[in-house]
Amino acid sequence: QARLMLLQQREQRIQRQVQLAADVQRRMLPRRVPTAARLDVAARYIPSFELGGDFYDFFELAGSFGVTIGDVVGKGIAAALLMASVRASLRAHVQDIYHIDDVLSRVNVALSRDTLDNEFATLWYGVIDTEKLRVTYCAGGHEPPMVFKAVQGRPMTTADIEELSIGGMAVGIDPTQKYQRGTYDLHARDVIVAYTDGVTDTLNFSGRKFGKVRLRQGVIQLLNEEPEATASRIADHI
Repeated sequence: QARLMLLQQREQRIQRQVQLAADVQRRMLPRRVPTAARLDVAARYIPSFELGGDFYDFFELAGSFGVTIGDVVGKGIAAALLMASVRASLRAHVQDIYHIDDVLSRVNVALSRDTLDNEFATLWYGVIDTEKLRVTYCAGGHEPPMVFKAVQGRPMTTADIEELSIGGMAVGIDPTQKYQRGTYDLHARDVIVAYTDGVTDTLNFSGRKFGKVRLRQGVIQLLNEEPEATASRIADHI
């Protein structure tokens, strides 16, 4: 009985430390969604465990709006520590380096120096010129965000979806990896959906994944029914 009590006390201390770490990780996420001219932005973060490797961030830049979304391999404490490292490295470079592909290259080199072969992160970073509505972006092995192009006079279909996939491989694997940057011109009422595989890999009670097809169909259905749907409404619907 004494041994069980000691084990219980130890477990309680560990859980307390995990909870403290989870609180710190939550504070690393944006406390609010910044306002940006001509943009309507919303975000949702629902972790499956106390600690995880998914994250997103916003950057208010001169005349532009920056956004990133990432996913560190694995879950738990190790993933949370790597997530903090990737986020800190990214934030250290976005204000001083103009070219987006150079930002990912530097994050990749920094992470490759500190990780094992099975430790890496997928990352997507984009900057939207709020005047021209041009997205300049770079994908580092992450699921490419989808652009649902606004249409008039007919229902939206999957043919009206484009993906922002230009970039390179995941960060933290090959320090010599070269990245490319892509551009995309947005128009009024276009919708960008950026996500991690936490959305598409979610299982229902029958063990079936939500999947990318359902994600596309769900957004298309909402936009056909509510063409003026806000970003927050779309996020809640997903």
